[in-house]
Amino acid sequence: MTMNNKMEVVVLGSGMYVPPKRPGATHRNPSGYAVVLKDEILIFDFGFGNLRQMSKAGLDPTRVTNIFITHLHLDHLGDLAAILFAFHFDIKPKTGRLRIFGPKGFKAFFQKMLKAYHPWTRPDGYSLQVEDLQEGRTVDGGRWTLSVQAVPHSITANAYRLEYKGKSFCYTGDTAYDARIASFAKNADVFVLECTLPGPEALYGHMTVPQSLRLAEQSGCRNAVLTHLSEEAESVLAKKKLNKSKSQKILVAQDLMRIAV
Repeated sequence: MTMNNKMEVVVLGSGMYVPPKRPGATHRNPSGYAVVLKDEILIFDFGFGNLRQMSKAGLDPTRVTNIFITHLHLDHLGDLAAILFAFHFDIKPKTGRLRIFGPKGFKAFFQKMLKAYHPWTRPDGYSLQVEDLQEGRTVDGGRWTLSVQAVPHSITANAYRLEYKGKSFCYTGDTAYDARIASFAKNADVFVLECTLPGPEALYGHMTVPQSLRLAEQSGCRNAVLTHLSEEAESVLAKKKLNKSKSQKILVAQDLMRIAV
């Protein structure tokens, strides 16, 4: 458990939306990341299976105060209904409030989801606040602040940066290469960035291994965590000599990996 001004990043899911195809390949849960602070947990994306991943990591869902969704693909929000289902019937957020944020259009999507699952995901015994976030917006968490930048993907998508007592965490979500993201993540303590494609060509609003490594270097971050990994990207990374710089650590994400900041 983190104490005082410390921050811990827990990787709930480091993969994509499909199970491994190759025998012996690493099984990776879809995207999900928990930032554990002194007395609360912030969630960044919550793909299907991540409520169970929280249990495996020993994280208490009732400590979740805020959920930030980067975009509306199911591998990034598939377990959103699952945690609301749990909060409706069995457990409640300890603060009595849950805030959920997403890109433009998220609130309208969320209302349709509530209607589709009515009444099983309706807030019961706690308050729920849902908002769209566009580039330039900030969220005040009292002891932390969060900023937003739009990123290029096949649908509307956000990247997020969290500042907490001198510590910083940045997460791209799914994105094509964009040099602006390096400025957004500048000198972050932990920079979680997608690394979907082996290369050399980039497709469908995702980054290749070389592009991800270039963006990490350009950002000057302390710890770069490569995630959203396909089997092909993982194979390319396994052949590369990472961590050539003394000032920057390159980590290949693994499910349930914990990074103390």
